[in-house]
Amino acid sequence: MCPATGLTEFARKCIDNVTRDHIAEPVLLILAENFGGRRSIGAKIRESIQRGENLWHLQTKLFPPSRIEAFRPQPLDECLPGIERIACQPELKGKWSQYFRAGDVAEIQSRNLDFILKFAYGIIRGEILQAARYGVWSFHHGDEEKYRGRPPGFWEIYHGDPMTGALLQRLTDRLDGGIVLKKCFVSTNGVSFRANLQRIKESSWHMVRWACLDAIRGDLSSFQAAPSRTVAPISRAPNDLQMMRFWMRLTGNWFRRKLASQRVDQSNVGVVNEPQQKFLDPEFTPTIEWSAYKGYGQMVADPFLIPDQYSVRILVKEFNWPTEKGRISELRGRGTEARVTPVIDEGRHMSYPYVFSHDGAIYAIPECSESKSILLYRLDEPTGTWRRQTTLIDDVDAVKTTVFQYGELWWLMHSGSSGCGPWSLYLWHSHSLLGPWCPHVANPVKTDVSCTRPAGNPFRHEGCLYRPAQDGRTGYSGRLCINCIQELNLNVFRETVVRRIAPNPQSRYPHGLHTLSGYGRLSLVDGTRHTWPLRLFHFRQRHNAW
Repeated sequence: MCPATGLTEFARKCIDNVTRDHIAEPVLLILAENFGGRRSIGAKIRESIQRGENLWHLQTKLFPPSRIEAFRPQPLDECLPGIERIACQPELKGKWSQYFRAGDVAEIQSRNLDFILKFAYGIIRGEILQAARYGVWSFHHGDEEKYRGRPPGFWEIYHGDPMTGALLQRLTDRLDGGIVLKKCFVSTNGVSFRANLQRIKESSWHMVRWACLDAIRGDLSSFQAAPSRTVAPISRAPNDLQMMRFWMRLTGNWFRRKLASQRVDQSNVGVVNEPQQKFLDPEFTPTIEWSAYKGYGQMVADPFLIPDQYSVRILVKEFNWPTEKGRISELRGRGTEARVTPVIDEGRHMSYPYVFSHDGAIYAIPECSESKSILLYRLDEPTGTWRRQTTLIDDVDAVKTTVFQYGELWWLMHSGSSGCGPWSLYLWHSHSLLGPWCPHVANPVKTDVSCTRPAGNPFRHEGCLYRPAQDGRTGYSGRLCINCIQELNLNVFRETVVRRIAPNPQSRYPHGLHTLSGYGRLSLVDGTRHTWPLRLFHFRQRHNAW
């Protein structure tokens, strides 16, 4: 279902994502004719004054959301050439409900459709909702448990919600009571309504692919679930007082973001004399032995233990704040005896040196997103030198790359640095560590800022596989969570959060936890403390302007 004038860029991406691999085939365009006519300018002004929505309408005129990329119009003949079309004008019953005529419903049913994707019309009800095997699918941009109504992406900023959600639902006759098929969550952009709307749009179009893959596999559990029973209040356009409060919040968020951009998040690496499995215990409070490493403008983070039975050897990101570049260094020893030695420095920013062993060799995959590739290094034990062995995957925006074996396959997971990547998880699989690597059919397999971005090596406990992830709701490196992987194969990835771990407010690093890794009886974490060193602040002012 789409307007006769064409598709938006968001709708085009949804369709392209399911047609490029022949997952679904578009066979019919249900075109929405002009419904109810156009209201006069005078009528719009009178309604705006009556509702007190003058400032909202002023903002939408000056900065219309329709100009963001997701709403960019795409001609139908370019998006879906040669597809059969029918034009339908539903009957209006009551104030809002639209019912398709029996003849139109019968014609649509004759096409034997699997599903109808809705990008037009208003609140549709009646027989049209059963005209396709799996019903009519529609997007709702907002977490329906908190926000209903309009405008999407607005009230999350207004209420200071750190997450903005979206869902794909199968429509029912009940208003805001659809069957939720898929959900995703991104970090709220608190300084721009249009940017927040664009963010949730560009991070949710792949949910149609997820639902299609479920149907192909015969997994109908989500299609047969009970409709949503949300009791969230229904919102409409903000009144003038709410708009003034909204602008004040935007201004405050802007200043807080600028202030945060000038701070230094001092990070350090800590050793815990317990295995990773211990962190599954909700009562466990770790005793952390923090590294004594110190260097002006320097910090260490992203720790991974090098498998060694005789000494504590840790690969870390050594970050220089004045240059804003990281390199991979080895941290040896503990406490005041810790020493840091650079071991991998490509002249570009590097971080997250994921370490693992295989067939008696020790490997590392440092994050180097600037190279747009995933690089594999091997440790030459006699010399202690890390040598680049090969490129695992080329032309990919990958951060926090994590590799492990599960079943008979090798699995590689990562997030990205742009688009929907920062809050999404991408999977690849291979029969060999050296590849070739194939992308998972459902990529990105998950989009949730609260529990997606990798944060350490997976580990097993009592027959289950767990993986640490970042909880980014309070900002980058805020908290950790541990997920239990429930299903992982060539078609499905499914996991649930089993524990969230916040930093200890009484510790030396009370403002963030970023990584949880381990080997044997030892675990590693890194902590963050917010600081505003004047010397570095002056350095930034000389080289960068606000």
